[in-house]
Amino acid sequence: MSGRVLSFEPPASRNGSFLALELLPGRVQGALIDPAGRFRARREARFDPSAPRVKILAEVDRVATGLARSSRLGGCVISAGGVLDTAHGTMVQVVDMPSLEGCAIAEHLHTVVGAPTLLEHRARLQVQGDHYFGAGQGEETFASVATGSTLGVGILYQGMILAPDGGRSGAHMTVAAGQITCSCGKRGCWRTIATTAWLREQGRPLEIPDQDLAGWEKRATSDPRAAAVVSEYARNIAVGLANIQQLCMPGLFILHGEAAQASDGFRATILETLRDLSRTGGETEPRLVTTSLGEDDSTLLGGVALLLHRGLPSIG
Repeated sequence: MSGRVLSFEPPASRNGSFLALELLPGRVQGALIDPAGRFRARREARFDPSAPRVKILAEVDRVATGLARSSRLGGCVISAGGVLDTAHGTMVQVVDMPSLEGCAIAEHLHTVVGAPTLLEHRARLQVQGDHYFGAGQGEETFASVATGSTLGVGILYQGMILAPDGGRSGAHMTVAAGQITCSCGKRGCWRTIATTAWLREQGRPLEIPDQDLAGWEKRATSDPRAAAVVSEYARNIAVGLANIQQLCMPGLFILHGEAAQASDGFRATILETLRDLSRTGGETEPRLVTTSLGEDDSTLLGGVALLLHRGLPSIG
């Protein structure tokens, strides 16, 4: 498995902006970002993830063109989950947006915005964003963790992305064989027990209406049932991280999303469980940090890092 060396020096002479887009089930967001990582403009649109391809692409185009018309672009990058053919810019398997499977989205966007366009997995871009603009600056090895409605881990190992091009981000690793059926068709994926959707499922039999972790944590201060669910949720997140620690020993885990915004006690449960399950010790003893960058901002900034690293034509 080959990595991708991450190194660039943003040229001081470079002007203009890059267009970074992130495609999630039901939402597309984009930003114009300069080579120094400064956000110049943002746009967002929502859609039905089960909609036909033409309707989803119409929303992607609306965000892209709304941003592109205000700047001469040096390049465009779009991130997504699932299985991607990054070499050809094609979405191969997207279980949450099935109409996009087989879509040559990079070529489509190249035509729409008139700039060189790359497709990359969002977990890979998130770790790049952390490395160049966030809490991973100066680190050669760490894992960047997305939590909440989405789940995934990008790994930087000795300065290289440790994942196959377009590969998965760990959400579908099997951690509970024979248990809950995942949207991918398998049973027991990490994703089935460690996302906000799992919390909502736990709330139904308990008649607890809270939709996110913040609500659950607030309720947990006075409801032992909610406290037990919150604790189990933290341990569920740790199970997947422990597998990654055992295999790759990143040591440092940068948290994004719900886990980053949760209480110190929630993260302490993750860390305690992670250390108990992995027990690697030494310099790679697991530690957790949060970041000042938002989860989506890290992904968008990672797109800028990728474009600069690829050496696309300079912006005039």
